[in-house]
Amino acid sequence: MKFKAYLESYAGMGEEKQDILKTLGKLPSSHRNLIKGFSWKFQGGNTLNGDDKHVGYMDDHSKEIAVAAPWNYGREFTALHEIAHTVWERLPNQLKQQWFSVVKNTKQEPSPDGQNNDSLSQNPEELFCMSYATFYAKHKVVTYYKPEWMQFIKNLPQ
Repeated sequence: MKFKAYLESYAGMGEEKQDILKTLGKLPSSHRNLIKGFSWKFQGGNTLNGDDKHVGYMDDHSKEIAVAAPWNYGREFTALHEIAHTVWERLPNQLKQQWFSVVKNTKQEPSPDGQNNDSLSQNPEELFCMSYATFYAKHKVVTYYKPEWMQFIKNLPQ
């Protein structure tokens, strides 16, 4: 079944599931296929229930993705971030090494308030996931919208 027909077959489902399908429709089919068969859990609150540090998780073993309603990020962004972890896990080492280089060579600008931007001092995988989410999200998070990072995401294998 083509993705469009799959999307249309879920017309009567809940709003959150429809939103997920719309978001998945933005991704390359190879990336969508990485989470085929996963279930989705949506939680209220800024962080996951029982976990005051995380706003989402992706469990490859139980085939589950959970997303809270974080204050600083939209749910679409958070869902894309979790999907990006699966994409990252399957990237060839050569592409990971290229990403390390791209991140290392990116000039870090101070935030608009003149302060250091601690968000950009995360490990390369987290920066990849934030950039991936920014690339595909309807509402971009400008902290991670670096032209060279967006170009890297754009050039990922489809």
